[in-house]
Amino acid sequence: MLIRPVNYFGHAAVASWHADQGGLSLGAMLPDFATMCGARVTGTPDPDVAAGLDLHHRTDAVFHALPVVTGLMRELDERLLQGGCARGPRRAVAHIGVELLLDGILLDEVRYRDTYLAGLAHEAELTWRAADDEQRFATLRSRLRAHGVPEDLRSPESITLRLARVLARRPLLAPSQADLRAISVALAAHRPRIEVATDTVVRGLRAALT
Repeated sequence: MLIRPVNYFGHAAVASWHADQGGLSLGAMLPDFATMCGARVTGTPDPDVAAGLDLHHRTDAVFHALPVVTGLMRELDERLLQGGCARGPRRAVAHIGVELLLDGILLDEVRYRDTYLAGLAHEAELTWRAADDEQRFATLRSRLRAHGVPEDLRSPESITLRLARVLARRPLLAPSQADLRAISVALAAHRPRIEVATDTVVRGLRAALT
């Protein structure tokens, strides 16, 4: 089962440790933005954006190998299992849910918020796989700029709605209404664990990436 996460705010947070340039932040978020709008970026002449793209993939590799992260995902999977969530959505939410809950905690850091907004504001030349990919991204970025910092990630209920939209496109993973109720309860119960573990996650990432 391959589910590409869309925890773009966390990637902006990591970019803030390396530089304050908007290009690095934009590049670090681009793979997630491309997933969100069904596009695929294939390159850029902007060196900061290119560095951000590389940082995105290095961050994912380190993040998913951290014992604290894999432990949090196992714990959330168990909560969902106990709540009666079906296997498909349970496995997906155990992965993505941890990432989005973590993003909700990271929102408290002003530097992360500023770097996120700087990334959205950065203009860069990008090349895309398909002819309409550029317009797809432009539409998404316009919506994200209007929305501003994703404050809704503080709420497990809002994260549940995000997950419902993402997983609805995958028949084997699409949650039922009963699954969504179990997901909302599990995320709310798991958020305090994420709060406690966030500093450990951040220190692990910083040690590997900076």
